[in-house]
Amino acid sequence: MAKTQLKLLLFLIVLGITLGCMATAFYIYDKILRPERLIQTEMKNMKKGELPKIDPGAKRFEIAATQIRAGKYTEGRELLYKMLQQFPDSSTCPEAKRIIGEMNFDELFSPESKINKKDYIVQPGDSLALIASKQGSSMDMIVRLNGLMGTTLQPGDHLTIIPLEFSIVVDLSAKSLTLRRKTGEKEYFFKEYHASDIRLPNNIKIPAEMEIKGKSAISEGKVVLSTDPKYVAAEKWLPTSRNGVVLRTPPLAKTLPAAQPASALPSSVPSAESGVFLDSSDLEELFALVRNGSKLYFVR
Repeated sequence: MAKTQLKLLLFLIVLGITLGCMATAFYIYDKILRPERLIQTEMKNMKKGELPKIDPGAKRFEIAATQIRAGKYTEGRELLYKMLQQFPDSSTCPEAKRIIGEMNFDELFSPESKINKKDYIVQPGDSLALIASKQGSSMDMIVRLNGLMGTTLQPGDHLTIIPLEFSIVVDLSAKSLTLRRKTGEKEYFFKEYHASDIRLPNNIKIPAEMEIKGKSAISEGKVVLSTDPKYVAAEKWLPTSRNGVVLRTPPLAKTLPAAQPASALPSSVPSAESGVFLDSSDLEELFALVRNGSKLYFVR
């Protein structure tokens, strides 16, 4: 009987020691080894780039969007501008640029907005071309801004004028055109456009700087003036100070009629083989917003 009790006691002692060792081992694994292993795994994943990337700009974008949805357009737009500056690599930047561009364009042509606009009274001898030149604007902008149906003006007429202090940065890698506006000493993002294709002559070295030189409206292979009824529907071209570099819509399979040789076009109309090709609606916007002498920068 005593031996049986002794054996039972020894068994319980061994069992207790075994359970104690197992508990200690589990404690060491759970509190020390397991966390360390998790840390090592996370470090390996970080090196492999497998962890999800945090986009700090996304939260800022959502805050700005909430302001805009609430009707606080100015505050929302300012938040989007700050987000672009602070988090230029955020996945929300393209959408932020689109929203800012639409808001800027709507504000520019809104009759209620008086920002950077002034009233001009037509003087005897004035013409749209003369007013545009004197006021640093363009005929197309004056016509569009004032809803004019023609080019005839009368002395005493009131016109709303916007000086056009815009420049364009063309990024060849992204095939994007960034329209920038200068106000005072500051220049800021205004709107972004995307080119379907960019073909530059081989002699253009990037980075390059040039200017818009005149405007061309082409209809049936001929240049038409702004007074021509075909002008509104005509294909718009923005030639530059460098031969072969023009902002225009993609060339058609047949740009000129067989009976109309290329030499019949004025020298301001460049070859159809090269240029920065844009959607017609985007080009119409740029046609109104830039003027003769507007800066154009090409980067990669």
